[in-house]
Amino acid sequence: MNIRAPHTPTAIFLGLSLAIAKGALITPVNVTASSEIGGTFNRPDDAIINGSGLSGGQHTTVVEPNMWLSSGTAFGGDDPDPRVTFDLGGLYLINQIQVWNYNEAAPSPNLTSRGVNAVTINYGVDAGLGSSVPGITNFAQATGLSTYGGEVFDSFTPFLARFIEFEIDSNHGGDNNFYGLSEVQFDGTLIPEPSTALLGILALFGLTRRRR
Repeated sequence: MNIRAPHTPTAIFLGLSLAIAKGALITPVNVTASSEIGGTFNRPDDAIINGSGLSGGQHTTVVEPNMWLSSGTAFGGDDPDPRVTFDLGGLYLINQIQVWNYNEAAPSPNLTSRGVNAVTINYGVDAGLGSSVPGITNFAQATGLSTYGGEVFDSFTPFLARFIEFEIDSNHGGDNNFYGLSEVQFDGTLIPEPSTALLGILALFGLTRRRR
């Protein structure tokens, strides 16, 4: 018995949706922070996405050059509007965000309190953003241990974005108005350009017609 492949638009889009739902780790092409401590402190913004200090899902407590830290009161002046913007390099359907907060554990005091606390996650298909992810309002303070596994956010409705911004409102009570992060990862699926998607749909229709 020959079984015909479904070829209705509904079936095709259902198949595309199932493929999109799988997702994969995204490598952003750029990250830009509103400020950073440079020079001898070596806590750059690109440390947030380059995997430095991260091994087996756990983040080190070694700060330089494995974590980002904004400028602070004693080092270059307060950042009046702290934020971090990620350019994913293409349009993605985002289904998970994992954050490793600032994990510096000096002998005394524990400096994980410099990590991001209150935050708004904005996103958009272009640099103008325009939307925010509901339900994510805070990042938990890091443990200050080398076994720190970060925090996973995946209960939101998947959203389309090329640009994602962390708009930072507070830290965990840390000194000098510092704001820091260790690593951020996004999971999602690349959405093809409209012309590419259309060609794919037409190809599927042609394939099913030949099979008939």
